[in-house]
Amino acid sequence: MLDQAIDWLVKLESSQYAPSVSAACMAWRQADPRHEAHWQALQEAQAWFSHARELPPGVAIDTLGNQGRRTAIKTLGLGLLGLGMAGGVVQQSPWRTSFADYSTSTGERRRFALADGSTVQLDSRSAVDVRLDSRGRQIALREGQAYVQTAVDALQRPLCVATAQGRYETTNATFNICQENGFTRLTVDKGEVAVLFPGQASAQAQAGQQWRIDRAGPQLVERPTFEGSAWVRGVLITRDMLLPELVEQLARQRAGWVGCDPAVAGLKISGVFQLDDTDNALRTLTHTLPVRLVWRTSLWVRIVPA
Repeated sequence: MLDQAIDWLVKLESSQYAPSVSAACMAWRQADPRHEAHWQALQEAQAWFSHARELPPGVAIDTLGNQGRRTAIKTLGLGLLGLGMAGGVVQQSPWRTSFADYSTSTGERRRFALADGSTVQLDSRSAVDVRLDSRGRQIALREGQAYVQTAVDALQRPLCVATAQGRYETTNATFNICQENGFTRLTVDKGEVAVLFPGQASAQAQAGQQWRIDRAGPQLVERPTFEGSAWVRGVLITRDMLLPELVEQLARQRAGWVGCDPAVAGLKISGVFQLDDTDNALRTLTHTLPVRLVWRTSLWVRIVPA
C-alpha cells in the first residue's frame, strides 16, 4: 500500500499532472482506511525528509539521503506507520508544523499579533513562518490557511505571503490565503493583493474576489462555492459545493478520518456549518441529501448512499 501511495504522489507531482489524477488519488485514499493511513505516513515522511535536507552537512540525514529519495521516504513512512503517527487517527502534519514559527493543532484556531502591527489568524492544522527585518516583511504559509490583516508600514514596504504556487503582495489588504492540495486559494476581504506568478504578469486581486492559483497560473473564481474567510467566524458557508469538497473542509477541523463514497461524490450542498461541531455538521447532511453516515469509531466516518 505504501508503494501505491508513493506512485500516486509521483503522479501528482509530475509534469503530467491533471485534475483527473487528483480525483483518482482521492478515490484511492477513500476506498480503504488503510490507504489513507499510508498516504498520511507518506506525507509525514516527505515533510521530514524535506526539513532534514535543510540541516547542516555531516548529520545523519546524509546517510539516509544516500539511499535515494524514494527509498528514504518509504523507510520513514514505514517507521511512522509502525509508531502510529499516521493511520488516519490524527490528520495533521507534526513534522511540518513543529518547525514553524506559528502553528495550530487539529480543531485549534488562533490569532497572532506580529511585530509590525499586522495580525495573522491560523485555522486548524496550519503553520506559517514569519520574517520581519530591514529586507522586508515576509510570511511563508507552510500548511493550512491564514487570515492576514496587514498593518501600514512606515517605510511603505509591502507584506509578502508565499505559498507553494506563488507570492502575494499588499500594503493595505485583509485577506485569506489557503494552501490546498496542488493549488492556493486567495480570498480578499479588503484592499487589493498582487498575485505574482513566475513567467506571467502580476494579477490584482480585489476586495470581494476569490482566486485559484495552480500550475497554470492565477485564475479568478467567478462563482465561489464557499466563503473563503468564513472560518474566522467559526462557520463554513457553502453554495452548491460538491460533497467531497465539503468533506475536505470539515476534515481539516477534526481528528480522525472522514470519507465520501464515489457514488455520492456528485451531490452538491448549500448551507452554514458550525466548525466547532463537525459531528453535527456531518449529521445534517442526512437531512438534506440522500446519504447516510457509517461510523466505525468516533474517529472514522464515511458518507455513503442512503
